[in-house]
Amino acid sequence: MTILVKAHAQAEAAARAAAVTIRELTGPKEHGAAAELFTRVWALEPGHSLMPTGLLRVMAYEGCYVAGVFDDKNGDRLIGAATAFLASDMELRGGIHLHSHLTGMLPEADGRHAGFALKLHQRAWALSRGLRRITWTFDPLVRANAYFNMAKLGADATAYLVDFYGEMPDGVNVGQGSDRLLMSWALDSARADAAADGTRIEPQNEESLLGANRVLLSGITQGAMPDPSPPLEFGGSLLCATPAAIQALRREAPELARSWRFALRGALTEAMGRGYRITGFTRSGWYLLEHREENES
Repeated sequence: MTILVKAHAQAEAAARAAAVTIRELTGPKEHGAAAELFTRVWALEPGHSLMPTGLLRVMAYEGCYVAGVFDDKNGDRLIGAATAFLASDMELRGGIHLHSHLTGMLPEADGRHAGFALKLHQRAWALSRGLRRITWTFDPLVRANAYFNMAKLGADATAYLVDFYGEMPDGVNVGQGSDRLLMSWALDSARADAAADGTRIEPQNEESLLGANRVLLSGITQGAMPDPSPPLEFGGSLLCATPAAIQALRREAPELARSWRFALRGALTEAMGRGYRITGFTRSGWYLLEHREENES
């Protein structure tokens, strides 16, 4: 079975398991519905949009990825959508790839793994067009997204982007800065293939690293302050904490949430400046970092 045939089969199986139908959106009516969905997900005020209908329409017309998730349990209702466009990185061989710009899911999709099905659909779509890589960004403070991207999809974190979008006016990010991790998903890799089959790509050395105090930043429990605690000497694997329930912190304790932004930024950018790369994320909320030379040896 070729990787393309298998990718389509994996995407179809994931959609069936989530009881959804995923397909490209066509026509102004469907593009308008997707624009409204993004407005709801990001809690924008009426009349504002992250992706206006006209932009989605022209993106789809010109062959970009504009897809919707329809609920098989509830009258084929749109409960998710995603957009992506071609991008290039001339520093890399085969630098033409797909950049996934926006993905949003309504609460009706919670707990059904519809987001996983949507990413597998996007992977199969890209592979069918000769693309071998998808990139996207996400907020490194959000545990669920970090685990999803690295453990469930098998994607790699390649760069820390400080305040990437500038100040964001939406109801999710307002007043919290817009640091992002840049992800790169090698679509035809053994890691991505295993993840698409349902294998979780999780670090196995969390307990040993905690026991040896190989921790850059502590504060893993609910409501904890970030506690920078760099090791006495660098080298070897390290762990870096993320805050529990960052979205609740942003609503209830915005200053604590901002403290986490700066603490995580400092810990990860310093480590990456020392030659570390982020190689995984644990279910309990730790980033795993490994020194580049040791990881490649």
